[in-house]
Amino acid sequence: MKNIRFSEKQKLTSYRKIAISSWKHPRDPSTYAMLDLPTSAAKEFISQYESEVPLTMTHFIAKIIGHSLEKFPELNHVLRVGKLQQRETIDAFITTLIKGSTGKDLSGFSIRDINNKSIEEVAIISKEKVDDLRYNRDKNNLKVQKIMKHLPIVLIKPLLRIREFFQYTLNLSLGMKDAFGSVIISNIGALGIENAFIPLSPYSRCPLIIGIGKPRKIPVVQGDEVVVEESMIISFTFDHRHADGAHGASLIRRFKKIFSNPSAHKQIFDKDELAEPAVLSDK
Repeated sequence: MKNIRFSEKQKLTSYRKIAISSWKHPRDPSTYAMLDLPTSAAKEFISQYESEVPLTMTHFIAKIIGHSLEKFPELNHVLRVGKLQQRETIDAFITTLIKGSTGKDLSGFSIRDINNKSIEEVAIISKEKVDDLRYNRDKNNLKVQKIMKHLPIVLIKPLLRIREFFQYTLNLSLGMKDAFGSVIISNIGALGIENAFIPLSPYSRCPLIIGIGKPRKIPVVQGDEVVVEESMIISFTFDHRHADGAHGASLIRRFKKIFSNPSAHKQIFDKDELAEPAVLSDK
């Protein structure tokens, strides 16, 4: 007698094949944290910022994270042969949902030196790269899709391990230079999800993942009154091998200060970053 009754097999997207091939039983170093922040100041800042292309919360958060990693470089390392080596640049990988032959698939793109770009530049680059993905102009993505379409899962697992070894242990680009970079940012709110803690990706060697939840209205106490205010949950997944709680707490405190009052730190979102205001102290 069968233990489970099955119907037809599910068609697997490229990302789903990679995910199934990546993980074993839980033995990972993930450390999770979250912030639940009012969005009014951030949205007002975004709406008033002059830009050629529309700015989004993803661009806004990507800039804050890039700046924070610059101030806390101990969170911008790669673990190689038992040693932590600091990256020379701060690169962000932003995930994107695209339509494929097997349905909606998860992909993404990298923005190099994000800490040295203005929020407008981040928005322009993002639009160009999303268009390339959606209209099949991204050569690297097409190459991955083609390979994953024809490979069975049993072969994907060793292939990912071999690629990871060559790219990170031996530090050879293999045509895709540091694809995931310093941080992965995923706007899960676009899927209607208010909060999720995103797992570390074993094959990316990326020690930090940010999840941007869907804004929702919640009761907030202001003085002696309860008012309704829009708020957003932002989740953080840290690799505990790279940093301890003190490092993560410093980054989260800085993130919260800038997110809650971006107008006071406008220089962070401009191209030429000026001296940091005293109110950004993390003590």
